[in-house]
Amino acid sequence: MAIALKKIFWLFLCTIILSSAEAQDFYRISGDFSIKSKDDSTLSLTRGSFYYDLNHRKVVYDLNFPHEEKWILSDSLIFRMRGDTLYEKTEGASIVEFSIFHLILNNKLHDYGLRESIYDLKEVEKNGDMVIYTWTPPLIMKSMLGNVLLSQKDKRLFGLVFLDKDGNILRKQFFRNFQNINGLEFPTEIVDLVYVEGLEIVQKTNYKNIKVNEAGKEPMYNFPIPN
Repeated sequence: MAIALKKIFWLFLCTIILSSAEAQDFYRISGDFSIKSKDDSTLSLTRGSFYYDLNHRKVVYDLNFPHEEKWILSDSLIFRMRGDTLYEKTEGASIVEFSIFHLILNNKLHDYGLRESIYDLKEVEKNGDMVIYTWTPPLIMKSMLGNVLLSQKDKRLFGLVFLDKDGNILRKQFFRNFQNINGLEFPTEIVDLVYVEGLEIVQKTNYKNIKVNEAGKEPMYNFPIPN
């Protein structure tokens, strides 16, 4: 059970990891979210609110279910707090600049930030009302990374398929129910399927009450980093 919950936590982080881009007129975004995750033996629900400001470069998750806690993502660190107590600190690759919120604010969700990444565009094909792009890693990385297939519908990101170096599917993502919020395109439902050692983990994230360039709530947008 503990291992499965750990996988779901990291899947949640994978859901928000995308790519970086240069700042534009949109600088701040917030809203409410709910995440339903399940695998062969575990079903979980997480709810709360999120806050992100390009100027502060911190993603703050204020959870109210199943526990009241906060997750603060800053640079390459993840802090998990309950009340004033820090109970977990994790270090890894830079994640804030690759968050979905950072990408959306910079209007780069349509190509998942791949155009400005290490990947190269290899092929473009049309299939019905969709356009499918095949992105390949650089030659020196092909022993570690596989292709990424990206599909667009009505010029919006529809789906992603991540392959390993042997062409096996590692992960699928689907972006649905876009809303235009003050000119900003936001997918209010993301379905994520991750395959880990033969186990399929399915996660559905829903967003609502999205606010752009919201005034006030500075303590949440610039939540202090724990010592």
